[in-house]
Amino acid sequence: MPYSTYLPEHMGSIRLSPAGPFVAGSFAELTLTYTAGTFGIDDTGMVKVSWRTTSDMAKPQFDKPTEPNFTTVEASNGAKLEVWFDRLNIRPWANTILIRVGRGYLRAGDTLTIRMGDRRQGSPGYRLQTSVEKNVELRTSMRSLPTSFARSSTRRSISWPARLQAGRRSCRRLRSRANRSGWRSSPRTPGAIRPTRPMRC
Repeated sequence: MPYSTYLPEHMGSIRLSPAGPFVAGSFAELTLTYTAGTFGIDDTGMVKVSWRTTSDMAKPQFDKPTEPNFTTVEASNGAKLEVWFDRLNIRPWANTILIRVGRGYLRAGDTLTIRMGDRRQGSPGYRLQTSVEKNVELRTSMRSLPTSFARSSTRRSISWPARLQAGRRSCRRLRSRANRSGWRSSPRTPGAIRPTRPMRC
């Protein structure tokens, strides 16, 4: 079903911390904070964090806190959440962390804190993609009312522009394109990725 442009300003906002720069192929802790908008999120409503199918960024795992790519999600009001990874989003943004509010709800101002590479229990962090891109983008979509997906969903984007080290060439540049399904994008949060070694094409 296509994404809706219905009152996106009331669907909430998403923020990435730190904003960058990040080194391509390195381990980092990415903290995304989603703040619910006027509509909040009802029980069984969802938030999705997606990235491009072609990216080699690592897949998250949720049950081994000392190993790479350990990912956690917490609700500020204690709502019970169901979290998993799958390739269920509209192409080319198939890689997706899905977060369902299983018990409880989010009111305006409540937050979800998503830690990709949560280091609090010993994980080295989240392994970022190894290729250099002009914009590495995470697309966050939310469904506030489970009974009305088309009229209660919208999308927010986070991205960081890549910079090459002096004397290096990028093997490829993947450019972000407008989603054909009609989702509406929000302003992007800047950051950067730099390679640590020569890129082999």
